[in-house]
Amino acid sequence: MLPSRVFLFTPLFILFNVSNARAQSYERTRIEGVELCRGDRAVTYAMTTSGGHPTAEERAAVTAAFNTWNQAVASCSDLVFTPGEDVPHPAPMPLDGKMLVTFRQVNCSDIVPDNDVCWQSDTCSEKYDCWPFAPDDVVDETSHFRLSTGEILGTNISLNNSNGMLTTLDGPPCDQGVIEPGCVVGDVQSLVTRSIGEGLGFALLTRTDSTMSRVLPWGDTQKRIIDPGTLQGICETYPRGLPTPGCPLPTDGGVPDGGDGVPDDDAPSKSGCTTTTSVPLLAGLMFLLGARRTRQRSRG
Repeated sequence: MLPSRVFLFTPLFILFNVSNARAQSYERTRIEGVELCRGDRAVTYAMTTSGGHPTAEERAAVTAAFNTWNQAVASCSDLVFTPGEDVPHPAPMPLDGKMLVTFRQVNCSDIVPDNDVCWQSDTCSEKYDCWPFAPDDVVDETSHFRLSTGEILGTNISLNNSNGMLTTLDGPPCDQGVIEPGCVVGDVQSLVTRSIGEGLGFALLTRTDSTMSRVLPWGDTQKRIIDPGTLQGICETYPRGLPTPGCPLPTDGGVPDGGDGVPDDDAPSKSGCTTTTSVPLLAGLMFLLGARRTRQRSRG
């Protein structure tokens, strides 16, 4: 049984009208009244390796996305993104502050037996190295955080490479609903750039001129750029030499747990997990981000 997903389907003209009316340039993700953030300004990112992926082109697109953030934040923040060593599959959710990027090559629904218990435990992707969500989804960002403080402990950015809609080119957009060599459909660099913002605690917006836009038009590469509003969010949330408003100091390496990502009984904090996903809309005219699913687990 596939994990349940709820998607918001909204006409294009409504999205544009709403975005023009919004005055707020950025928003921080808030769960149960707590704003999510990173305590440590030094963020390591790495890629999961499996079956010849990431390719050189995929790796270059991911690296370019993190370099874009490095260049943008250098003007006002001491945030820094540093590449780490590749992580071989299976790679569980990182709880050491890392941002992990994974390309999935096959849909779980095509290879995982319906009666496998991994469907109930949400572990099929790690067990079978597969994409566990709807086949037409293109990206999933999941962050683990402390419910008591909002501190983000790790982020996993997964991209669905099984549907042929991911591209790493600088070419023109593909014709609507058509995927062919030399044109852009779901731009990897744009998708990763936006997901990095989510991993920093920024919420998705309805305005289409933002890096954190809830929509990604078919063939769009403009989301590779950090827009002024998102940069303002970085400057105000992670100001150089100053603490993050409402954010705790860095922890000593994640939550104490028994390997399952859930704090042990003596841990002072509860933990939670946020997940977002993109899906194609209107026969491939654009990608629309799905509704946020929040899972919270705690002990003690």
